[in-house]
Amino acid sequence: MKKLVLAALATLTLIASPALADTAIGVVNFGKITQTSKAATAVQNQVKAKQKAMQSEADAKEKALLAEDQALVKQKDGADKAAFEAKVKAFREKAAKEQRAWQEKKVGLNKSTGEALDTIQKSLVEVVKQVAAEKKLTLVISSAQVLYNDPALDITDEVLKRLDAKLPTVTVKF
Repeated sequence: MKKLVLAALATLTLIASPALADTAIGVVNFGKITQTSKAATAVQNQVKAKQKAMQSEADAKEKALLAEDQALVKQKDGADKAAFEAKVKAFREKAAKEQRAWQEKKVGLNKSTGEALDTIQKSLVEVVKQVAAEKKLTLVISSAQVLYNDPALDITDEVLKRLDAKLPTVTVKF
């Protein structure tokens, strides 16, 4: 039985060896590229600015709602009970509407950011294919999936340089 297993392993090694010998491999650090490319940096800056503007708007609306809430509390004792309940109901509806609007804006921001990042990703894949073809690489893998590689296999800097030239910026469509 041992001889049969050893023979099978030897056969597999002989069969696989020629295929591996013809394989030219490249390694790309996609995380580095998606964080440091010009387009990614442009997207990050636009998103941060939009988040800051959204937060300022939310803070102002929250402040106004808080003031309205405090005004309602002051009216509680002196107002007609039915009229006061109607005001409270209207206030709660307004607050809920503002909360839904905030959630919709966050979803919209996430969607817009995702679309911009998809644009970068598509260009990145095209650039990787280009570099791989020029260097006659048959396999390009993410450095996140590699425990060790010879630095000569790393094409990250070349890909980053070309991506920056091809796609210097991306406009996020909010």
